Amino acid sequence: MTQIRWRAACLCAMVVGVLGFVALAIAAEEGQAPAAPVKLESVLGRDVATSPEGDAGRIIDLLVDSDGTLRAAVVEFGGFLGIGTRKIAIEWQAFRFAGRVIAVDVSREQLRAAPDYKSSDNPALLRTTSD
Repeated sequence: MTQIRWRAACLCAMVVGVLGFVALAIAAEEGQAPAAPVKLESVLGRDVATSPEGDAGRIIDLLVDSDGTLRAAVVEFGGFLGIGTRKIAIEWQAFRFAGRVIAVDVSREQLRAAPDYKSSDNPALLRTTSD
């Protein structure tokens, strides 16, 4: 009798294992990969660059719309110890993330022509060079 129970338990375990494998295969076919943990990091205070030899700055604020959608980041460029810096709001689509490196798809000419960001005003967003 115990041998029959043991065989039944083994058979049930095999069926459950096969069903789990089939479910994973179906999810992969439908483009639904099992949820992997997502690593989140803060971008505030992170350095950004317009190109490898271009202007460098750092992200000091994030701007969201009334729906909570991230629309832009305020980047502080230039200066020394906070003197002579410029704060510019750049649309979020202009940022490119590659590991620890954050690049901004704007030209030096765009940065020079961009209005300074002031928190009390409705900010003018600097758009990507591809627009």
